[in-house]
Amino acid sequence: MLQTAVSTVSLAVWALLLRSIAGAQTHGVPEDSIVGRDFLQYVSTGWFPIPYTATGYYVGSTINIYQHSSAQNLRTAGTVPIVGTWSAANPFRRGENDIKKSWSNDDADDDFPPLGYSVPLILRVQQNIPFLRCIIRLDAMYEMSRDRLFSLDTSRQYLSLSGQPTRFREVSVLFNNEHFLGARLGVTIPVYGAFVTSEPIRLDTLRSISIDRLASFYYFGASIHGAVLVLSEATQYVQIADAKSSLRYANGQDTVTLMQKARLSTAQPLRLYADVAAGWQATFGVFSFAVEAYVAFPLRSVLTDARWMLTRFGIRTAIGWER
Repeated sequence: MLQTAVSTVSLAVWALLLRSIAGAQTHGVPEDSIVGRDFLQYVSTGWFPIPYTATGYYVGSTINIYQHSSAQNLRTAGTVPIVGTWSAANPFRRGENDIKKSWSNDDADDDFPPLGYSVPLILRVQQNIPFLRCIIRLDAMYEMSRDRLFSLDTSRQYLSLSGQPTRFREVSVLFNNEHFLGARLGVTIPVYGAFVTSEPIRLDTLRSISIDRLASFYYFGASIHGAVLVLSEATQYVQIADAKSSLRYANGQDTVTLMQKARLSTAQPLRLYADVAAGWQATFGVFSFAVEAYVAFPLRSVLTDARWMLTRFGIRTAIGWER
């Protein structure tokens, strides 16, 4: 029985390979099908294959590659007032942002939190729509975003040991830690691959599992992404950059915190993104896996009173099942 099933599957795979190489696209089964009309029920292969009807349920996550911050000459009422303006450009030179211990040149144990964007949990439902030649999908997710703005001030001076007024570099930093509940509605278009359904195949060693569908395809996708801000923790501090061995604040450190994990009063409560993606999806029986690279373009600013845009690049993975 097992040998017969394996042989049948092998013939079906060879049929798919031959059709893909030839660039064929067939809906239903042709008269000269290698494995016969009684076995294959639906075949669509080649460029822009038409998916079979199915509903998929997935769980996944996102690997952050880069979050690009775009802000320049920014002023906002949501922070403690500073001399200059906020910018995404990091003015720190090498080693200047190391936090020192009180009245010491040794580094403190404090570490700056990691920056970037991450989605530890994605729940997805998708529906194949054969007559539209596409797949509609809806994602619900939990998101986190961490980014910084900077402001360099070189106007201040201190009296050096030589008795001469000396300018120093002082940097204000805004670290913004935000958490969201988001939803994304989109469509994907299969570009190249194969969709096949057949009579169920049961293997003797896996009696509880039947194989009645195979799919492997590359796709492009586009979606609208909305995220509601549920937690905002902003920390603002000012730091001596280049005169740490000669100058300290009243607390003995090179850093003074002005705002600690407070919600920005001007934080945009609803963020919108236009999302484009390219990926690959495979299905074997009921089990399915997908991986895609994406870019999310911001349609709204982080702040209500200033333009601070975050563009995201990354990779999404998801695993689930179809029925």
